[in-house]
Amino acid sequence: MDEQQLKVLKPELDQFLDHYTPLFGHDGNQAHARRFVQGLLRGGDRRNAENIAEALDGGPARSLQAFVTTGAWKDAGVLAPLRLQVLDVLGDAGAVWNSDETGFPKKGASRSGSSASTRAPWGRTDNCQVAVFANYCSAKGHTFVDRRLFLPEDGAADPVRRKEAGVPDEVIFRTKPALALEMLADPVPAGVPFRWAGGDCVYGDNPTFVQGVRARGKWYVLDVSSGTQVWTEAPRVIPADQRPRPARGRPPTKPLVVGGRRRVDEIAAALPAGAWRRVVAGEGSQGPRMCEYAEVPVWFCEDELPGPTERLLVRRSLGQEPDIKYHRSNAPAEASLEKSARVRWVRWTIEEDIQSCKGECGLDEYETRGWVGWHHHTALSVLALAFLVLRKQPLGEKRTPDDRTRSACAAAPVGRASLGRGRDPEMVSVATGAQPPRRPQSPQAAPRRTRTAPK
Repeated sequence: MDEQQLKVLKPELDQFLDHYTPLFGHDGNQAHARRFVQGLLRGGDRRNAENIAEALDGGPARSLQAFVTTGAWKDAGVLAPLRLQVLDVLGDAGAVWNSDETGFPKKGASRSGSSASTRAPWGRTDNCQVAVFANYCSAKGHTFVDRRLFLPEDGAADPVRRKEAGVPDEVIFRTKPALALEMLADPVPAGVPFRWAGGDCVYGDNPTFVQGVRARGKWYVLDVSSGTQVWTEAPRVIPADQRPRPARGRPPTKPLVVGGRRRVDEIAAALPAGAWRRVVAGEGSQGPRMCEYAEVPVWFCEDELPGPTERLLVRRSLGQEPDIKYHRSNAPAEASLEKSARVRWVRWTIEEDIQSCKGECGLDEYETRGWVGWHHHTALSVLALAFLVLRKQPLGEKRTPDDRTRSACAAAPVGRASLGRGRDPEMVSVATGAQPPRRPQSPQAAPRRTRTAPK
């Protein structure tokens, strides 16, 4: 966002921040919060405390830096009311709760307990801080609602690194799916409206995450790996105490599953031509996005035991060299294949939110590896992104009530990144029939997008 755009939006931004500045404590902290959010939105070469203080005449840079790194204010106390405002505007009973992770490359030796060595997309291994994000997507728009910093297992067990990073004693090692489930589970008892959960194979391949979503009464469309094993016919499970005892050795301690398993890619390869249906999975900037889907009732293998009956969804892109993806869904028959395809499509909104928050709101431009500093900086960035998303709602085009999983926010975006325009690069636009377009990349945000190593 350039200087002129920020000047035009300043009255709206001040009014938005009026609801939150009291949560930062004393008057000095409140002034710092306003300056920092304004500086994040202003852009520039580097949105750190020094540059923001210089650009906005925000007083000594050291004071602004201390506000972020060690300030006596609670990020959770800011994000909780922000979620309420987001839900008040975007809330919908048919919304999708998406989970995804991203990396924040940090140069130099890893000293922080919250750092991990991660192979970056450009091929080398870098020191990264990794976080799991959750976004809320309804027909009215989408934005972040929560995030968790991932503490790698070696860092969690290293008291020196923990002390250097200021990691609280109560924080223990948690996998990325565990962090995602924690974020999804927290709002369920409070009645936060959403019907679906979405995520890539990091989450779809994790039985604990899948079972946790299921236990909370939510439907999901989650990616799974090509090697995922399933039963295509109902398997029979013989409890351990009912298995025949061997003549020698110890009695069985695990149940026996009778029935052969198959890989999902083998099932997809054997599907007849008539099994595929062409569906419109979502709305893109160039018109409806079309692909082909097939579905098979299966029992997914969860910790070597069969789960409940689910739907294996196989998606095939259009084109001479189709790309095939695999998903699992527990949605009942009343949820059509088209509906499930649309839910899967809006998973890209969290990718867009990561890109937008990095490009528009300086999410990855912090200069601290400390636990408190990371949480403070990202909370301010999420606050800035929510402002950009929520301010567009009066300008967004109306949606039909039953189209609950389309990506909204149709108003023209402010600044570099595209906010709220879902584009799945593996689908083809019906309007043009062209080859799948690449997802738009922010020139500043794209190089920083980091996929993490396998869990």
